[in-house]
Amino acid sequence: MTEKPEIDVEELRAELDQIKDAMGLQERYEGAATQWLLFGVLVAIAAGLSQYVFLADLPGYWYGVIWIGLLFGGGAVGIYWIFGSDARDLFSTSSDKPGLFFIFWVVYLASIPLQVIASQYTGEVAEDAETMFVLAIILVMIGVAYVIVGNVLKAYYIRARDRYAFYGGGLLMAALGTAIPFVEVLQTWGYAVLGVVYLAYALATYVALNRY
Repeated sequence: MTEKPEIDVEELRAELDQIKDAMGLQERYEGAATQWLLFGVLVAIAAGLSQYVFLADLPGYWYGVIWIGLLFGGGAVGIYWIFGSDARDLFSTSSDKPGLFFIFWVVYLASIPLQVIASQYTGEVAEDAETMFVLAIILVMIGVAYVIVGNVLKAYYIRARDRYAFYGGGLLMAALGTAIPFVEVLQTWGYAVLGVVYLAYALATYVALNRY
């Protein structure tokens, strides 16, 4: 009688994880596409409130209150509402793969020293211009972070269609940030345009990831 070959449990688990990764984000985490809608709405609301702060000439700290409160507070609640007990898996990273959230935040936080450096060469500018200057730098750096994260997802065997969502969003935000100093309407309505553009991008991404 032929003996059955011994099964390597760890190797089997690794193969299953790889297959699961290759399915794409939506298949790996049911409801993953919905988070695009979540953050599309949150960004649109935050941008609308920020536009009000800008036009009403309110203290600058309100920008931080709005964005941190909505994207961190509202985002965390929304993610746990969408994914339930699986939400923790979104933030866990294999020891042999790059950390997506670490990469994103390092690139984003790089906008702070860039603002400090640039301010030493631009001199004193009007408060409105300074606000749009900060927004422009942040958008460009977030755009760069999106593109890098999209590329790093290759290490997780994520399909191209999921990565393209990050590439497209990254290029879109970088382009919007770059346009702010040159387009007059953006120098007044930059936050409002950001809210509309990001919501449209999130809706398009949601539809694309659910259709294919």
